[in-house]
Amino acid sequence: MKKLVTFCFLFLTTISFCQNKTISGVIKDKETKLPVEGVTISVENSNVGTISNEEGKFRITISNSNSRVFLTHIFYNPVALNPTDDNQEMELFLEPQTYELQEVLVNKVPAKTMLTDAVKMSKSKLQKSLLLNTYYREFVSVDNKFTTFSDGLVDYYVKRKSGASDLQVKQSRVFDLKDENASERQKAIMSVNLNDIQDAIEHGYNFKGLNSILKSEDYDFSSETKKLSDGKIIDIVTIEPKQGIEEEMIFQGTVTFDSKTKLILDVDLEFSPDHKKYNQLHSILIAKFKINDYARKSKYKVDGDKYVLVYYQSKADVYLKFGNKINNSFQSTCDLTTLNYKEGEFKIEKDKKYKSRSLFENGNKYTEEFWKKYDGILLSEKEERLLKTLQQ
Repeated sequence: MKKLVTFCFLFLTTISFCQNKTISGVIKDKETKLPVEGVTISVENSNVGTISNEEGKFRITISNSNSRVFLTHIFYNPVALNPTDDNQEMELFLEPQTYELQEVLVNKVPAKTMLTDAVKMSKSKLQKSLLLNTYYREFVSVDNKFTTFSDGLVDYYVKRKSGASDLQVKQSRVFDLKDENASERQKAIMSVNLNDIQDAIEHGYNFKGLNSILKSEDYDFSSETKKLSDGKIIDIVTIEPKQGIEEEMIFQGTVTFDSKTKLILDVDLEFSPDHKKYNQLHSILIAKFKINDYARKSKYKVDGDKYVLVYYQSKADVYLKFGNKINNSFQSTCDLTTLNYKEGEFKIEKDKKYKSRSLFENGNKYTEEFWKKYDGILLSEKEERLLKTLQQ
């Protein structure tokens, strides 16, 4: 009997193992043959997903070889794949969405009101008790010289009422340029919160940045409604600074949302190039800083009655004067990819809550090569080369 149980266990384990399949490839525009960044890749009947990088490359693991893999992007026709042993390394071409030109879609609602309604609806839909399993990473350069990289598996425990979150770092790794100014650089970075691991929830989940823009009197809003070839209708609201505004840290960009559900699908904001000259030098304790540039992106997925953040990115360029050793411009990129998510009431033990603002502070704490095993956004070839310079 014992032998039979052992055999059954090994047999079932083998089946389970064989069913796991990792597929990877590169996604390109069918017409231009250029890589398509930001394509959402998801697995049928699961919450597993990832996103393509700036080179269009992706990797995803499926636990059931019979499950289809879906590729979606707001400006391309969706594609469904049936994975086989022959397509573990693929070159895929997406066909750009075409727009119905036969009818003119007129929206009588002011663009600012449309965006306000979309933010309210999206926030209410996202604000539920949720556990987000994510892959998070940070890049830092000083005067455009790469100095620091950290990445890890980070769980966000999103609370039902407030939409705030606690987080736990499950695994992490760090690479840092070791020179005489290394410790001073980290102190300077922390003094102005250059990297904030909470930002993905504050902005990507609670729409903090969009709410600030909507409350400001410094912006004009315009809208465009498009009917896609598959019948879906989307609204694109463009945000621009008002004429004559001479304020610092003024944004421009677009927000795209579904016309019917009012759920936001894509946010793309950056500092207005014409207003960067108004950015000022500020003092905080022993540091002085000026934000030269800033950009923020987030992407969302609607899957039946589920609506979830799938990607968040922030980029910053900040001048810092800190003590006698730091008088430089720091460039930072942070991004998060949702690997999986679970709905329900979840709590994290107090001693496991991560309090630091930067993942870098967690150091090297990993038990496996998670960057190879899990389906986070892949490093580009340029990023791989930069990482090797720190490893050496």
